[in-house]
Amino acid sequence: MNALDRLRQAAQERDLTSSQAALLEALTEIDYFYGLGVALQLAQAHLPVFEAAHPDDGWARSLLVWLGSYGAPPANLPVEAGQPHASPGAGNFVHALIELTRSAERRTPLENRLRFLANAMTNLILADLAADWYGQHPELWTLQQEAGDEIDDETGQPLRQTIYAHFWLDETVAARDTAAWLELADVLEAQQRR
Repeated sequence: MNALDRLRQAAQERDLTSSQAALLEALTEIDYFYGLGVALQLAQAHLPVFEAAHPDDGWARSLLVWLGSYGAPPANLPVEAGQPHASPGAGNFVHALIELTRSAERRTPLENRLRFLANAMTNLILADLAADWYGQHPELWTLQQEAGDEIDDETGQPLRQTIYAHFWLDETVAARDTAAWLELADVLEAQQRR
């Protein structure tokens, strides 16, 4: 079974660890800059969601434009990238941008650059899932932020864990998650056939 077949299987099983491992292997079979372009497209697709929640954070758009224009990182990451961004999916999105930047550092060995790229793509998918689900359940986002460490009487787990389990097991999230990974496999397969 090749990497893309394993990626599709892991997507159907919703096995995040296996999906990411198969993605990394698939990225080794294509040109790095094509993979970077795919990741930049994923990031650009999520950018309006991030900007709606953080309208004063123009650094994210600037960073994506820089990476897309030069295929290399700026000399320094914007200071704002290290600031907390408290909105659904924002943590994953910011982490993805940092990983994209790290992947573009040309002095870094290619194997590590591809790892950063796979991490970025994974976090972009997670950012989309979180923004969508918590956007539909803002009361759970607020509860998670304000009382996430409190113990849920029914489960004996922190509320954060209980809410996250509801998120991850939601049928709509599951379908959206699987579809995102399958679409990514299709995009990478199209490049391999070139």
